[in-house]
Amino acid sequence: MMRGDRVLTVPNPHRGDISIDLLKRILDRAGVSRDEWLASEES
Repeated sequence: MMRGDRVLTVPNPHRGDISIDLLKRILDRAGVSRDEWLASEES
């Protein structure tokens, strides 16, 4: 996951969907708001 000069490695050892809680923590750490995430899905 990249944003500007920030790079965040998102491991997924389960090879499937991640939990909503984990997604929230990842987005928070990456500095991505819920609205930004939802807008990116529309693109």
